[in-house]
Amino acid sequence: MDSIPLPGDTIGGVAVGLLAQRVRPLRLPAPARPLGLACLASGVLVVSVAWRERGPGSLEDPAALVTTGVHGRSRNPLYVGFTTIHLGLAGATRNGWMLATVPISAALVHRWVLREEQWLADRFGDEYDAYRSGVRRYL
Repeated sequence: MDSIPLPGDTIGGVAVGLLAQRVRPLRLPAPARPLGLACLASGVLVVSVAWRERGPGSLEDPAALVTTGVHGRSRNPLYVGFTTIHLGLAGATRNGWMLATVPISAALVHRWVLREEQWLADRFGDEYDAYRSGVRRYL
């Protein structure tokens, strides 16, 4: 079975937030914890469902374009899920620095998404163009 790839930019944002919190704590208010846990659970669910939908095989060499299920609502459900997990970790740990890294990490991941979209357009042509015109990039 393939393992779920973790975007380095997301992992980097979480790591920077953890390190900054150790050096100079920036604590979020207590209500952030349950909200964070809800985001964390939602993100894990989205990643799990998206991964299962895509089926076996390589992300670098997909045999087919997946356009149904969560992929029918977002062209990038794995990235949405990972960003939601990042946001959830920040809230669950009440780590203000980690929360501050979420938009930075998301912007860095967005650069990869743009490259990936071009690659998919080249690989799947009209099929991807039709998919792109009917399904949003993120939400």
